[in-house]
Amino acid sequence: MKCVNIGLIGCGKITSCAHVPALLELGKKARISAIFDLNEKAAKALKEKYSLDCKICSSVEELLETDANGVIISTPNHTHCPLTLQSLNAGKNVLVEKPMAVNLKDADKMIALAKKKGLYLQVNQSLRFNASYVKIKKLIESGTIGKPLHIRCLRASASSPDKGWSPGATWFTQKSAGGGIIMDIAVHMADMMGWYFGKPASICSVNRKRIEKNNVPDSVTALFDFENGATGVLELSWTIPSGGGLLEIYGDKGTIRMGFAEANAGGIMLSLDGGKYKSRKAGKTKNSYSTFIDGIKGKTGVPTPEEIGRHALACCMAIEKSGETGKPVKANV
Repeated sequence: MKCVNIGLIGCGKITSCAHVPALLELGKKARISAIFDLNEKAAKALKEKYSLDCKICSSVEELLETDANGVIISTPNHTHCPLTLQSLNAGKNVLVEKPMAVNLKDADKMIALAKKKGLYLQVNQSLRFNASYVKIKKLIESGTIGKPLHIRCLRASASSPDKGWSPGATWFTQKSAGGGIIMDIAVHMADMMGWYFGKPASICSVNRKRIEKNNVPDSVTALFDFENGATGVLELSWTIPSGGGLLEIYGDKGTIRMGFAEANAGGIMLSLDGGKYKSRKAGKTKNSYSTFIDGIKGKTGVPTPEEIGRHALACCMAIEKSGETGKPVKANV
C-alpha cells in the first residue's frame, strides 16, 4: 500500500486548519479521497479551499462505501463513539478527534471493536505527537530533573471556542453534545500530566460555570495526587481576559518551564540545581497523521493511541465527577 486513501467525516474548523494541511504535507503517502459534512456547503468550501481531488459524499454511509483505507472523524464529541463504531464495522481504520467518547463505557466499546476487527484505532491526542511535549517527556524519563515532585499547568483564554476558535459552533458549550472545557482542554493537559508523572491516585477538582448561558463548566482547578508521591495542579478557564498558557515541572534536581517570557513564550527552558534557565531544542517527532498512516500500514513500533485516548478520557471523567461531588475521585486509568 503505497498511498493511503483517507475519508474525512466532518469538514469544520479543525479539519480545515489542521487535518487537511497535515495530510497534504504527507505528499504521496496519503490522499484525501472522500469527504462528508452534514452541511454540504462546508464540504464544498473545504474542497475548493485546498483544490482537493475528492468525492463529496451525501452521507456517512456513502463515504464508508468508498475505497478509503481510513477515516478521520472530526464532529461534535457525542458523535465520536457511534461514528467510530460505524466506521470500524465498515472495515475502516479510524483516527477520531479527542475526546474519543463522552464516557468510558463507550471508549471501551470502541477499543474492543477495533481489536476484534483487526483495525487501527487512534485518538488525536495531539500533544503526544508534539515535538516540544515529546522532548519534555524524554527529559523527565532520562532523569534529567531527578525525581518528579510537582507539575503545574495553566491554560486560559478570554472566551469559549464558539466565540473564539470556531465562531458559531455552540456544541462546544453544551453538555448534550459532550462539550465544556474539561472535554476540550483537560483532555489534552490532564493527559499530559499523567503521561509525564504516571497514574494519579486521585484527582480533586473545583469546577465553575461563569458564563451564564453555558450548561457546562468553563473554569476548572484540579489537584492531582500521583501514585509516585508527586503532586500537580491543572488550571483551566475560558473567562480570563488576558488569557495565558504556562507549564512548570519540578524535580529534585531541576525544573522545566514552557510558556514563559524568557523562552519567547513557546520554547523549553531547563534549570538544573537552581541554576539559570537555558533553552533546549525540541527536535523532531512523527506527528499524529504520519503515525496514523503507519498504523494503517501495520508498521511495527507504532504506539497504541486508543489506550492514550482512554487515559485522557478517564482523567476528564474524574475531574468532572470530583467537581460535582466535591470529593477526591480515583481516575479509572
